[in-house]
Amino acid sequence: MTDVTGSFSDTVLALLPELGLPVLGGTVMLASFGVPMLPASLMVLVAGTLAAAGELPVLATMLTALCAALVGDQLGYLFGRVFGGRLSRLEGPTTERALALLAARGPMAVFLSRWLIAPLGPAMNVVAGAGGLSWPRFFIADLAGEIVWAASYMALGASFAPFIPQIAELTSDVTTLLAALAVALAAALLMKRHRPHGRR
Repeated sequence: MTDVTGSFSDTVLALLPELGLPVLGGTVMLASFGVPMLPASLMVLVAGTLAAAGELPVLATMLTALCAALVGDQLGYLFGRVFGGRLSRLEGPTTERALALLAARGPMAVFLSRWLIAPLGPAMNVVAGAGGLSWPRFFIADLAGEIVWAASYMALGASFAPFIPQIAELTSDVTTLLAALAVALAAALLMKRHRPHGRR
């Protein structure tokens, strides 16, 4: 399963230099909603590198990542609000952790699950909706957390940009270089943290 996940993530990441913001937005939105095997954080990290290298517009890249994450989160919250009565069927270790953290921290749990404990993010969206956390409180915490998440990963990705000119001297195909960078980043980080559930 790990090999399949890694291969799929590599494929998605390799599309970013070719297709740009639509791939970024679609991946982040679906991962935030809870679709598994989508490397949202890695995608934003690589997008940060591309933006710093001038291959993607910086502001549009940041806004795409942020808005896509917010849309996915709101869909998860709505799912929890509508189908909350059936939440017991979805219970598992991740859902139980999200429930416990939400009960202890309230909106702060939503904020932290955007970036500090991001694997809980999709489950937190659902339990927040099912648990009756008001939408304004959810949205404010969600917005603040997603700003931290998107900005942090874009900044981390931008830190790789100064090395691109030196590496580019070894190849005349910049698109291939950037695609290879995406795959290399994915492989390195996925080896350090394999996540079986959704984002990130």
